[in-house]
Amino acid sequence: MPRILSGEEISPLIQKVIHADSGEQKQPAGYDVSVNKIHSFPKSKFSLGIAKGENSTLTEVPLINDHFELNEVGAYFVDLNEITTIPKDAIGILLPRSTLLRNGLDLRTALFDPGYSGQPKVMLVCHRPARIQRFARIGQLIIIKSDKEFISQYSGQYQGERGAQSKI
Repeated sequence: MPRILSGEEISPLIQKVIHADSGEQKQPAGYDVSVNKIHSFPKSKFSLGIAKGENSTLTEVPLINDHFELNEVGAYFVDLNEITTIPKDAIGILLPRSTLLRNGLDLRTALFDPGYSGQPKVMLVCHRPARIQRFARIGQLIIIKSDKEFISQYSGQYQGERGAQSKI
C-alpha cells in the first residue's frame, strides 16, 4: 500500500548545494526546500511546437544584502538549494508553503518521477512584489512510496542537473 514519507525519512535523500541554515526542514509529512538562486524569464514570446523546443535564456536576479528583490509581478525561475533523489519505488510532489500562498505568491512544479536525481527547478509566481531571503523555505517536498518498484525510471535530459544554465 502506498505511503507518504516523513521529513525524517526524506532527509537522507537530500543533499544541500550550499550548507546554509534554512530553519527546520524536516516536517511530519515532507521536507521543506529552500531558495538558492532566482532567475527572470525574458519578455519575448515563447513558442512551443510538437518537437521538443529549446528552453528560454534566463537572467539571474542579483542578490542584494542576502535578498532577492522581485519588484515585477510575474513568473520567476528558482534553483532550489537541495539536491533530491527520488527512490525507484516512489514519486515526488512539491507544494508551496502556506506562507507564500497567504502572501500572494505560488509555486508551480512538475512531478518528480521515480529515479530522478538532481537540483530541482521550480517556477515562483508573484502576484505582488516580493523580497525573498536566500535560503528561505518556499516549498514542501512530499514523497509517496509505492508498494513496488516502477517498471521504468526517469532517464531524461535533466537527470543529474545542477544549477541553471544560460539555456536550461
